[in-house]
Amino acid sequence: MGERPLQSNRPLISRAKVLRRIVAPIVALAACALLLVFLHGLSRGLDYHGVTQALRETPRGLIWISILLTALSYLALVVRDQCALSYVGVRVSTPAVLLASFCGSALGNAVSFKALTGDTVRERVYGAVSVRPEQTARVMLFINVAFGISLAAFMAGSLMLAGSAIGRLLPVSIISIRCAGAMALLAILAALLLRAWGRKPVAIGRLSIEMPSLTITLLQLVASTVDLAAAAGAFWFLLPRGEIDFFSFAAVFSAATVLGVISRIPGGLGVFDVVVFLALRRFVPSNQLVAALLIYRGVYFLLPLLLAAASLAGLELRSVPGSIGSKAGERASLGAGLLAPIFLSAVTFAVGAMLIVSGATPALDWRLAALQGVLPLWAVEISHLLATLAGVFLLFVARGLYNRLDGAWWLALIVALVNVAFSLAKGLAFGETAAIVFLVCLLLATRREFTRPAAFMHQTFRLGWFIAIAIVIACAIGILLFAFRDVAYRREIWWQFEFDAQASRSLRAILGASILALGISAWQLLRTAPGRVEPPSAQDLLRAATIIHDQERSAAMLALMGDKSFLFSSSGNSFLMYAKRGRSWVGLFDPVGRFEEWPELVWRFVELADKHGGRAAFYQVRPDSLPLYLDAGLRVVKVGEEACIYLERFSLEGSERYGLRQALKRGEREGLTFQILTPQRVCQQQDVLNEISERWLGHHRGAERRFSVAGYEPRFVAAQSAALSWQDGKPLAFVTFMTTDLQTEATVGLMRQVPGAPTYTMEFMFTKLALELKARGFKSLSLGMAPLAGIARTPLSSRWHRIAGLVWEHGKPIYNFQGLRGFKNKFRPAWEPRYLAASGAAGPFITLADVAALASGYSRGPSST
Repeated sequence: MGERPLQSNRPLISRAKVLRRIVAPIVALAACALLLVFLHGLSRGLDYHGVTQALRETPRGLIWISILLTALSYLALVVRDQCALSYVGVRVSTPAVLLASFCGSALGNAVSFKALTGDTVRERVYGAVSVRPEQTARVMLFINVAFGISLAAFMAGSLMLAGSAIGRLLPVSIISIRCAGAMALLAILAALLLRAWGRKPVAIGRLSIEMPSLTITLLQLVASTVDLAAAAGAFWFLLPRGEIDFFSFAAVFSAATVLGVISRIPGGLGVFDVVVFLALRRFVPSNQLVAALLIYRGVYFLLPLLLAAASLAGLELRSVPGSIGSKAGERASLGAGLLAPIFLSAVTFAVGAMLIVSGATPALDWRLAALQGVLPLWAVEISHLLATLAGVFLLFVARGLYNRLDGAWWLALIVALVNVAFSLAKGLAFGETAAIVFLVCLLLATRREFTRPAAFMHQTFRLGWFIAIAIVIACAIGILLFAFRDVAYRREIWWQFEFDAQASRSLRAILGASILALGISAWQLLRTAPGRVEPPSAQDLLRAATIIHDQERSAAMLALMGDKSFLFSSSGNSFLMYAKRGRSWVGLFDPVGRFEEWPELVWRFVELADKHGGRAAFYQVRPDSLPLYLDAGLRVVKVGEEACIYLERFSLEGSERYGLRQALKRGEREGLTFQILTPQRVCQQQDVLNEISERWLGHHRGAERRFSVAGYEPRFVAAQSAALSWQDGKPLAFVTFMTTDLQTEATVGLMRQVPGAPTYTMEFMFTKLALELKARGFKSLSLGMAPLAGIARTPLSSRWHRIAGLVWEHGKPIYNFQGLRGFKNKFRPAWEPRYLAASGAAGPFITLADVAALASGYSRGPSST
C-alpha cells in the first residue's frame, strides 16, 4: 500500500525496443573503433606538422568563398522549408521559417547529416507558431523524402557531367559513367514530373501520400540542386586548383554524403572523410586534402551551429520583458526559448571535445617560449591538465543543459570561466579561449531557460551519451598518437617535466581525462537508482481527505493540493505526505492520523529514502513529536516558529491591540466589506478569486507556491472556506482558511489582494476573520510559519544557529524574514517552534535548499527530480 507512489505509469517497453536501445550504441561504438583503426592505417602517409602547415597556408580568400557558398546552401534550405510548408498548406511568418530552417539544418548537419535530426527543431518552432503536430509531421516527411530524392538526382547529374577524373576512380569507361548518370537523372525527373502532373497519391502500405504540385516540385528540385552544389563547392574551392574538376568531385561528394547518412554517425564524421580521402588522395596531396577536410568541417558544420546558437541567444535577449520588437520577431522568439538549451548543449559538448583534443596536441613552440619567461613550469603543467579535465566535465554537463537543469548551467559557467585562464596559461591558446568566451556569452544570454532546480549529476545518462564521450576520448587518443608518432615511447616519458616535453604533458592530460571520464561514467552507472515518485491518484486524494477531516490539525489540508505523494500506514488510517527533489525525500509536517501509527510511517519513509540512495527529511515538525525522529537516527534543527492565535484569549482591548482597532475602524469608514464564504459559495465566486489572484501574481511577477505553502489550485481552493473583501462594489482581497470537520483549528492558506489596495487591508481582514472564527467556537487560528524566527545567535550557538541568525539579520534582499514576523506579531500570537529532521551530517542544510526549491513553484509536482 505504501509502495504505490513508486510505481511507474509508463507503458511496458518491449524487449525488442530495449535491445535496440542497447545494441545500437554498442554497434556504433564498434563501428567507430574499426573506423579509428582504419584511419590510423591511412594516417601513415600523413604528417601532423605538414597538416598544420597546410592549414596555415590555405588562402583566406578561398575560405571566404567557402563561407559564402555555405551561406548560399543554407539559404536554399530555407526555400526547401518554404516549399514543404506550401505543400502542406500552412502559412508561417518569415522569421519562424528562417529560425526553423537555419537552426534545424545547422543542428542536423552537426549532430547527424542533413535533415535527419532537424525534425526536433522544426517540431518546436512550428509548434510555437500554432502549426498542428500532424502538419509538422508532413512537413518533416516532405523534407526528408525530398532530400533523399534530390541527393540521388544530384549524384546522377554529377556523373553525367563528370570529367575524365571520374574514370580513374571507377573500373568503367567515362562514356558508360556519363550515360548511366544521364539515364538515372532522366528516370528520376520523369517519375517526379509525372507524379506531380497527375497528382495521384502514392500508397505505401496503409499510408497514402499526396504528391506536390508541379510548381512546388520544380522549385524543390532547383533549391535542392543549389543546396548540394553550393555545399560541394564550399569543399571543392578549398582544394588545390586544377587537380580534379568540379563535377567529378561532386560525384565523390554525393557518394560520401550517402554513406555518411547510412552510417548514422553524427555528421557522417569519419565515414564521409574516409570516402573523400580514399577517392581524392591520388589527385590531391594527403596533407592538403586533410587540411581542406578540417576547414570544410569547420565552415559548413561548426560555423552554422555557432551562428544558430548565437541567433537563439540574441532572440532570448530580445524577448526579455520590456524589450521592443516586431510581432514577427516575437513569434519567432516563441520557438527560440525551446531551442536554446538544445543548441547550447551541442556547443558545450563541442567545446568540451575541443579542450580534450587540444590537450592531446602540441602547442606552438613560439607560444611556449613566450610563456617560459612569464610563468613557472608547474603553472603550465597544471593548466594543461586541468583544461583537459574541464573538457571532460563539459561533455557530461552538456547533458544537463539539454535537460534545462540550473545546476548544469552554473557548473558550465564556472568551468568555462575558470578555463579561460587555463587555456591561456597552458600555451596561449587564443582560438580555444575565444570559443570558451563565446560559450560564456551564450550561457549568460540564455540563463532564464534553465529553471529546473537540480544538479546535473542527479539526471539519468543514457548509454548513447557514454558512447559519445567514449568516442571523443578515443579520437583524442588517436590524435595524440598521430601528433607524437615520431616520439620514441619510454617508461620515463611520463615523468618528464620540461617546457618542450609536450608529448609527456599530453600523455598525462589524456590519461587524466580518460580516468575522469571512466570514473564519472562508472559512478553514474553503479549508483543507486533515485526512485520515481508518482503524483497521487484521485483515489489517494479521497482517502487522504477522509483521514484529514477526522482529525484536528487543519494544516494537513495542504495534502489536497495534489503536488505531494502519500505513504499510507498498514491499516490505511494514517498517512504521510512527501515530495522529492534530487536526493531529498521530504515529508511535510508530522504524519496525519492515529498517533500510534506515526512511528511505523516514519521508519518506513526513512527506509524508502535509503533504499533509493536518498536522504529522508521531515519539514515543520512539532516539538512533541521530536523523539520519533531522533529514534530514527535523524538530526534535528530549528527552522522557524509558527504564529498561532488562541481565539479564546483574543480581543481588541488594550494598548497592544491599538493598531488592529485602527485598521478595523478605518476599513469600515472607507467602505471595506467582509464576508465569509463556505466552500459552496467559494465555487460560485471562483472567477472573482481567480481575477484577484492573477492580478496579484502579475504584480509580484512570481510563480505559484507549492509544497509547504498554499498555491492557487482551483480544486484545492474550492474545498476551503474563504474571507472576501470588497470596496465600492469591486473585489479587493481574499484569504482562504483550512478547517477540518472537528471545527477546532483553522489555518490560513492563501492571502491575495489586488495591486493598489489600501495598506491596512490584510490587517482588516485577519482581524475580522479572527473575531468571526472566535464567534463560531474555533479554538485557534494559525497564521503560518515565520522562517528562521526565534533562532538565537550566541557565542555558544551551533553552526546552524549562527548561519541562520546572519540570514535573519541580513537576508532582506532575498526574503523579508523580519517583515513577515513583524506583520504576524501585530496579532500577538503564541509562537511555537518548528523543526526540520533530516538524515546525514549535512542533510539538514541540503534539504533546506531543496525545500526552498520545492516551495518556490519551480518544481513541477512530486515526480520532479
